[in-house]
Amino acid sequence: NSCVNIVSICPLGGCNETNITKITSPSSSILVSDAQATHNENTWNYSFCNTSELGTYNVYGLSSNGTKTIYFVGDFEVTPSGFINTLGLYLIFLIVFGGIVVLGFSIKEVWFVVIGGLGFIMLGIYSINYGVVGFRDMFMTWGLGLFEIAVGAILSIGAGIQKMKYD
Repeated sequence: NSCVNIVSICPLGGCNETNITKITSPSSSILVSDAQATHNENTWNYSFCNTSELGTYNVYGLSSNGTKTIYFVGDFEVTPSGFINTLGLYLIFLIVFGGIVVLGFSIKEVWFVVIGGLGFIMLGIYSINYGVVGFRDMFMTWGLGLFEIAVGAILSIGAGIQKMKYD
């Protein structure tokens, strides 16, 4: 639900007019038709504020310099975090924290399990706040985030209680 500035270079080396003929949502609904973009030297800009749906939006339009007209098609992606392709970083954190927990269990060191559990809690909070790329709805994002927080809490609290009980 944030505004997006759609900016592009005028392909004709300067444009007098740029018209956004339509912007379609990820579900192919037409959200904008026949809107004027503003110009600044060799670029044009259009502020689009109807980004309630996650996914790829398509932009169709035309630019003119008075003698030539060029049609264009472009797209932009709306994600929960505002960043694209963060799934790799998310998976790295998931593997690292899982590895710390497994290492803690294998060498019987409680503090590794506690640290890994706290990492899962932080990853769950990150998932809820910024979303997970690939999840298109907030129900799945919140479900995954709360599950990660629960697993982290069980691991951390359980390992901490075990450490206090046997020391």
